[in-house]
Amino acid sequence: MLRRLAYMLALSMVLLSGCGVQEKDRLAIARIIESRSRALNSRDISLYLSSVSPDYSDKGKDFPRLRESIASNFNNVEKLSYQPVEHTISIHGNRAEVSGTYRMKISARGKELALDGSEHIKLARGPEGWKIIAGL
Repeated sequence: MLRRLAYMLALSMVLLSGCGVQEKDRLAIARIIESRSRALNSRDISLYLSSVSPDYSDKGKDFPRLRESIASNFNNVEKLSYQPVEHTISIHGNRAEVSGTYRMKISARGKELALDGSEHIKLARGPEGWKIIAGL
């Protein structure tokens, strides 16, 4: 009986400590997504790229091409407003996915455009923490 109680207590501690790690990862990922949002709204290329892994690769676009694309987009708009509406975070070991919707307003060349969209961002945990590896 005492052995069984000790086993149950040990198992509970392992499960609870695992939840703590998962929650820390979830918070770290949420900070990356928030940092990206701030970067979009301020059109801060350095801040935006600090959320992205140098190993980024998606739809034929690697990190250098993404950097060029972001710089071009930021330079071609007068105002940008990005508002995430709802996001869910799924963590699978050293990989994670963030899915959600957003509303973006862009002012360029005197015209304003409002976009409602969805996004699916993939992240990986590396030596510098969680970074975006695909989906932008």
